[in-house]
Amino acid sequence: MTKFILLLLCAFLVLVEPATALAESTGTAEALTETLAYPRVPRPVYKRYRGNSRSKHRKPGFFRRMKLRRQAKRKQATPVTRKAKGVIKVDAPVGTMPPKP
Repeated sequence: MTKFILLLLCAFLVLVEPATALAESTGTAEALTETLAYPRVPRPVYKRYRGNSRSKHRKPGFFRRMKLRRQAKRKQATPVTRKAKGVIKVDAPVGTMPPKP
């Protein structure tokens, strides 16, 4: 659709006569030179730059979803043996006191 509109616009520009398109009065030419004489003022930026945070993650495809689903089911089916972190196991204490007489 956009290519068709662009093609129609190009055809319209070909049909326009250049003499009428370029016809200007002297007053507009003077105003144009005055506005071009001043340096351009930068436009204000209204939104802060947030890096690449505006890009959205797309949904994974069918095969990737099925793979992740199989992995989740497999992980849920197996019992998890948890290791205690930071626990030191030692032997039973050995008596150090001399026996009573």
